[in-house]
Amino acid sequence: MRELQSLINGIGLGALYALVGLAAAFVLRVTKIMNFAVGGIVVLAGLAAASFSGVPPVLRLVLLLVVGAPVGVIVHLVSTRWLAGRQSQSQEHDLGGVLVTVALATALQGLGYLLFGSDLRFAKPVVSAHTFSLGGGITITTGTLLLVGAVVLGGAASWLVLERSSLGRALRAVSDDAVTARLSGVRVSTMAFVAYALLGVLCFFVGDISAEVVGVTPDNVFHIIVGALFGLVIGGGDRIVGPIVGGLIIGIAEAVVNGRGGQFAATVVELGLVLVILLVAPRGLFPDRTSRVVG
Repeated sequence: MRELQSLINGIGLGALYALVGLAAAFVLRVTKIMNFAVGGIVVLAGLAAASFSGVPPVLRLVLLLVVGAPVGVIVHLVSTRWLAGRQSQSQEHDLGGVLVTVALATALQGLGYLLFGSDLRFAKPVVSAHTFSLGGGITITTGTLLLVGAVVLGGAASWLVLERSSLGRALRAVSDDAVTARLSGVRVSTMAFVAYALLGVLCFFVGDISAEVVGVTPDNVFHIIVGALFGLVIGGGDRIVGPIVGGLIIGIAEAVVNGRGGQFAATVVELGLVLVILLVAPRGLFPDRTSRVVG
């Protein structure tokens, strides 16, 4: 029973990793840069949500989503925009760009300490906290259900944008071949701004949900992004389902092993899972084997 309860708790943690992984995968597909600043944006959004104690939760969420878009654009301007064109065609990912985003994540963490301190903060929940009994001493909270619902909503929204819209076709074209996309009339630099604006909206959504359910503190920045990126490696970033399934696997593994052997053992297991996947499926469990057509 203890393992089953840990598994249920891990679903909530995995859902959080899945949401952050979705955001990271979104910009990775367009810019080819793994942006570690995602964790900092999520945490700052959560800290901001927790500070709006007198604002109704639904209105607070709307305000955060509106603010999220320009914040995402600002992150692009101060981190990856100046790296545009620096990558060679033979280089899929830019190490310099990654290091810049790590530095930005550290700066965002410091900003969180400066503005909000190090205390764990919670935002007023949209849905009142409640615990449901599943029998046999097993319970599930509204927080876990909210995180799972957020994954479904975030995954569906990402799928609609990327797979069922003209904007998504343009973003995929830039990801597959920026030169061909530019010759086809797609404004490559504009697509990067759009991708980061959408990233900001998604991160602020995740930050609000996280502040409601598990609470936020600047200490969470790298723990969240590492869990999300582990999930991204396991599931793969080519398809929407990749970071979702990968994040859930990491969250469940962390919760179950942590309940028995502690955090160190959980970290060892997570690293082991990542190494195994890198050996047998370097592109993750859900690689995109379909060819893209620009236009």
